[in-house]
Parts: sequence; structure tokens; C-alpha cells
Amino acid sequence: MANLRSTRTYLDNNGLYLSISHAFRIAWIRINSSMIARQFGLGRVTIEPPFVLNGRRFIKLGEGFASGPGLWLEAISRYNEASFEPRIIVGRNVSLSHSVHIAATTYVEIGADVLIGSRVLITDHNHGSYSGAEQSSPLHPPLRRPLEQGRKTIVGARVWLGDGVVVTAGAVIGDGAIIGANSVVVGVIPGNSLAAGAPASVIRTYDEQSGQWLRSHA
Repeated sequence: MANLRSTRTYLDNNGLYLSISHAFRIAWIRINSSMIARQFGLGRVTIEPPFVLNGRRFIKLGEGFASGPGLWLEAISRYNEASFEPRIIVGRNVSLSHSVHIAATTYVEIGADVLIGSRVLITDHNHGSYSGAEQSSPLHPPLRRPLEQGRKTIVGARVWLGDGVVVTAGAVIGDGAIIGANSVVVGVIPGNSLAAGAPASVIRTYDEQSGQWLRSHA
């Protein structure tokens, strides 16, 4: 009955043509998601086409994973002449909006119950190295520069990443943190904090005693 009411509401709001198109789209999403769920040994996954998913054997998705269109999920095992042993671990009930890019040459972890906005990048590497003993030359095309490896990028449980957030290589975001739209996360963001900016810095911290988000004095 609830599905019937929902269908009727969509028809009333959008007309016959869009309703038929919507019905076909939903059917394709369900078929596609069911096939992907089987590949990962899961019961419930929702991934809207189009999407790019590379390196399935290096990726572990949690039950209830959901993504809007434009997902690019890639565990990179080889690039140019280099080989990698990447891992991407995603917890239960992680929800992504559209055009999210998650890529790893070493290790990316996303905790349970995470909400990720649109046009978000989460990565553990860069094209080339720009610090340390061996640095990449700008005389070499970026595509030919070796991908970094050895860093771990961690997004904790119950994190909310706003639209346009970039989580850079080696960043760690604690449980319950909120990252404002278009922020660039570098280094460590503590749990139960609200951070924003480029690079992102803590603006507020949640106080359990008062139940309030208090302004940071840093």
C-alpha cells in the first residue's frame, strides 16, 4: 500500500512520461544492485548507474552500502610499471551522494553509518611525491609520475562529509566528525568535532554534558 501511494504521488507530481522513465530507472537500479551485492557476498546494496568499480577483490563493502550515480570506486593494483596491494574497507550503512571518488594504492577505511555528499574525493595517494628524499620533477608529465603508496586514510564511524570535500592522503577523521562543504582535510580531525576550510580546522566540538556544539578557542 505504501509503494502504491508513493507511485501515485510521483505520477501526480511529474506526469506520465517521467513516471514511466522513473519506473524503468528504479527497476534497472534494483537489478544492477542485486548483481553487485552477489559479487560482494552481501544481501543489500544500492548503486545507481553509471559507475566505475575496479579492483573488487581488494574492496570490502558493508551491508546497506548505497551510492548515487557517478561512483568511482577503485583499488589500484597496478599503475604504469608499479604494483600495489591496496585495501578499501567500507562499514555498514554507508550512504554516498553522486559523483564520489574513492581510490587507494595502500589503504582507505570508511566506518559505519557515514554520510558522504556529492563530488567528494577520498584518497590515500598523489600523482608523484613532493617531499622527502625522492621528489617528482615538474618536467615529467603528471600521468607518468609514480603513484604514492604507504599511507593510510581513515574516515571514522558516523562521519558526515559535505559536498565537495577532499580527504587527502594520510588524513584521519575521528568518529562523529562533520566536515563542511568544499573543505580539504589534511592530517587529523578529532572525533565529535565540526571542521571546515582548506585546510580544514576545527570550528566547534560537541560537548556531551551540555548536548551542545561549542565553539573552538583554538
